[in-house]
Amino acid sequence: HIINTLKIRGSWGELGNQNTENLYPYIQLMKFVAQDPDSHWLINNSRPNTANAPDLISALLGWETMRSWNIGFDLGMLNNRLTVSFDWFNRKTINMVGPAPELPVTLGANVPKMNNADMQSTGFELDLGWRDRIKDFDYSVHLLLSDDRQKILKYPNTTGKINTWYVGKYNGDIWGFETIGIAKSQEEMDAHLASLPNGGQDALGVKWGAGDIMYRDLNGDGKISDGATLNDPGDKKVIGHTSPRFRFGLDLNASWKGIDVRLFFQGVAKRDAWLNDNMFWGATGGIWQSACFTSHLDFFREEGDDFWSANKDAYFPRVLVDNFAKNQKTQTRYLQNAAYVRLK
Repeated sequence: HIINTLKIRGSWGELGNQNTENLYPYIQLMKFVAQDPDSHWLINNSRPNTANAPDLISALLGWETMRSWNIGFDLGMLNNRLTVSFDWFNRKTINMVGPAPELPVTLGANVPKMNNADMQSTGFELDLGWRDRIKDFDYSVHLLLSDDRQKILKYPNTTGKINTWYVGKYNGDIWGFETIGIAKSQEEMDAHLASLPNGGQDALGVKWGAGDIMYRDLNGDGKISDGATLNDPGDKKVIGHTSPRFRFGLDLNASWKGIDVRLFFQGVAKRDAWLNDNMFWGATGGIWQSACFTSHLDFFREEGDDFWSANKDAYFPRVLVDNFAKNQKTQTRYLQNAAYVRLK
């Protein structure tokens, strides 16, 4: 038989969810610290115990509602040597507890969290297997593949700020600049700044020269700017995603006359990461804020000397003690590929 098993299934359900980041969000808790290390007072030669006023609790805080749709099938073919199982799901979290909205500082306390968002998760799971026997040789191949994305459908972001949730945001979005490259000479940097007649890159830093980053003017306004909202993102765009995409596992098994071998590959096919500390950048200010590994030696050097050779094709920009942050803005050049595969 070509087809031995075929089962089609579907489901719909609705559940209440209370598993938010705080197990007791409806209870006012006082933060108590014994011998508070952040205290600047000494009483009887010891730091005092401290307690803080509890945060405000929203009177509108309640359950989240999770509404799920699912459709899939199970298939067995060729005497069930080939098996396929597939599921597609669509899950909506309604009245989700999202980030606290912005309120005037005259509130005098942290803004309480509340049920203020809707989020949609869509994705699939695929389970594909093959098993066979040839005389004394048994083998099997088993592939698991899944993917999902989370999208914000509702959130009270009236100003459209991009550093928090907003309608249409995908979980894990990374906003940043598009990098042209590192200026290999002062003349190249001057030409780049001349192409930006309405302010150059001054919004990001000063004293631009050889070895500094050249950013692309995405909105064509003749300057490089940060931006902050969906209506005015400046020269930023979504350059990557921290959420793992296309998680997979590949299981290979073989046996022959009592000897067996198994290889299991597990990984993520697509994921981005933005690293922004001294362990990545190396020189980030004074000696106490810097690190130095072999990879950090690949920094820009316009001219050589008795110790260093010139390095105009460097990975890192020039080393700066002051004003170094201008070259370390979130950008495409230093966005890291976090996809991986691991053999177990």
